[in-house]
Amino acid sequence: MTVQEAEAASQRRRARGRTPLPPAPRDVPLTATFGDWYDLAASNLGAAQRRDSGGKRMLAGLVLLLGCLLGLGLATGPVLVLLGNGPDGEEADVASIVVGLLVLLGTLAWWFRYRRDWGRARRLRQAWALALRSPAVLALPSRAHAAGSGVDPERMHHFRARERVELEPYPGVKPVDGFSGLLDALRAILYPLVLAVGLLLVVVALDRDDLVEGAVALAPGLVLLVVGLLASVRAWRRLADGWVVVGLENDDRARWTGWRVLHGHEEPAATRPWWRRLNLVFLPVAVGGLVVVLARVASGPTTGVDGVAIGIGIVVVPILLVYGSFVVRMLAGRVRARGVEVAVRVLADDVPPLGPVVVSAGPAVLALGDTPALRPADGTAIALDGAALVSGVPHMLAARRHWLMLADGSQVPLVCADVRRLQRQAGSAGLRVL
Repeated sequence: MTVQEAEAASQRRRARGRTPLPPAPRDVPLTATFGDWYDLAASNLGAAQRRDSGGKRMLAGLVLLLGCLLGLGLATGPVLVLLGNGPDGEEADVASIVVGLLVLLGTLAWWFRYRRDWGRARRLRQAWALALRSPAVLALPSRAHAAGSGVDPERMHHFRARERVELEPYPGVKPVDGFSGLLDALRAILYPLVLAVGLLLVVVALDRDDLVEGAVALAPGLVLLVVGLLASVRAWRRLADGWVVVGLENDDRARWTGWRVLHGHEEPAATRPWWRRLNLVFLPVAVGGLVVVLARVASGPTTGVDGVAIGIGIVVVPILLVYGSFVVRMLAGRVRARGVEVAVRVLADDVPPLGPVVVSAGPAVLALGDTPALRPADGTAIALDGAALVSGVPHMLAARRHWLMLADGSQVPLVCADVRRLQRQAGSAGLRVL
């Protein structure tokens, strides 16, 4: 299947109505060539991406929000009167209660039916985005003819293009008729604002002395709070899925760049200055905390420590949770392996074997003394004479990946949270560190 055929099939499905979700990669038999599999993955990724990140979902969320606000707005006042909290002599409007509940329940019923396959669409989107990362797929033969669109699937994975003149700056599956990610970024910004407005309304409602006024303000606040919270979780989870894919692709570039350096296809890159190695992922969080602090300070003499503490907590708590988890894993690894040993976890490789040595996935210890060796928990020690250590890129929530490239061409992927100690001990043991 070529890119043009995939686009034509996608257009025919849309013409018949709602586009069906594609099957999972594990349920699809392998194609004859790697290029055919790439075209299939690009078409299916586009279909899953349209369902997972289309603009219609935002319109549906707006309909949900307006329907719930309307239903609760119609029913809240009469329910308070019915419970005896209205003005003296006022009678409850039962018709408004019935209409409000019907609108609310009808909106929720429509919503749950409309979103019934969203979870599967997100999982399929992630699966097809990673559909090239399989040893069986990467071992497929090359296609004899190039795609007419100018896309060269053989350059879409660094394993396939490792011996070419240079590596592509950004590999991966390019979805057919998919989305650029702008809507995902818009959701990640817009939905937390809805959540913040709902939280503010709830706080204001709980601060009211009058029960009726508080309940009238609480109803829309709860709707905005719940809808904003659930939507924000989905939006940020979608971004996290994208970060995982980009991180793995950057790992591929680091891995095969190291391989090219060891095989003489490329010169080692110069060490980047420290300011280019800074991780700025928490910068938006820091800006949000700073805005809260400045708003409290600008309020004048009424400034209290509560607002300042909240602003500082917005910055400190996420940093402690993320980086604290790495510190805990690093200390746990040092307890398991001391001295010249480094505790690691061997991973199952995602490319076809390049040498005779294959290490089973699981915990292991790198003994980086005078005779460096890798000692798996359930296998014999592997000598590391003439080996090199190639490190991948830092990950936000996962331990950094590394690869031991042995002298016979074999590769052993592993993860280790104690990166600096691993690299220092490997260099001291005579391994080339890239």
